[in-house]
Amino acid sequence: MIIINLFVVISMHCQIVNENVQKLLLKSDILSKNINVELYSLGYVSDKSPLVYFTDGQKMIENGTIDRLRVLIKNKLIQPAHYIFVSTIDPETGEDHRNTYFFCNENFVTFFEQELAPQVEKVLDVEAKPERRSLIGISFGGLNAAYFSGNSDLFKNYALLSPITYPCDTYLKSIAFREGGNLNIFISTGKQDAEHYVKPLKAIYESKGHRIKFLQTEGAHDFKNWNNQLEEVLNFLHQKL
Repeated sequence: MIIINLFVVISMHCQIVNENVQKLLLKSDILSKNINVELYSLGYVSDKSPLVYFTDGQKMIENGTIDRLRVLIKNKLIQPAHYIFVSTIDPETGEDHRNTYFFCNENFVTFFEQELAPQVEKVLDVEAKPERRSLIGISFGGLNAAYFSGNSDLFKNYALLSPITYPCDTYLKSIAFREGGNLNIFISTGKQDAEHYVKPLKAIYESKGHRIKFLQTEGAHDFKNWNNQLEEVLNFLHQKL
């Protein structure tokens, strides 16, 4: 059984951006862990608005991702959406479980499918379809997103930002043997970053007929680079919504 403790709900209607914030604690039976999740509904969302899930959620918030999204919404450079930041950091011990969760972990997929997404979307009062869900991962989170793309029907849209994939290779087989080529995949790397890892990813997605966008930036393996890509990432993933 999963239990949600709702810590805070904040609604802000101001000149900057219309925003609703909800902070959740999810007690996962599948992972045997507590997971912090922060939900940001930015702009005038509707029941047709996209849902964007970020792994490494706490670190992304701390490193300016939500601030960048606010600016993009304010300037109408991206469409209103629900942004779901899923933390990998244990709220009790402070230990970061990202390596356990991200390295081709079947239980992490099941957690998303059976616990996280149903509870989050119940709180948001939306009935989402895969076409409106996106999963964005950075570094090892890009490996996690690649694994999801071959093992789950929860998402149709993925962004793999500077994916580092050496910890496991089962994602390649799962993508290769997966039927259909109907995913939207954004893959990026900075200079002296993840160039070595994106080549096989790009090739295998292209061989399956998925819609691909590849971006080579001048940036590094850091949050500045990843946050600067968000406008291009989200407009690609949401282009056909």
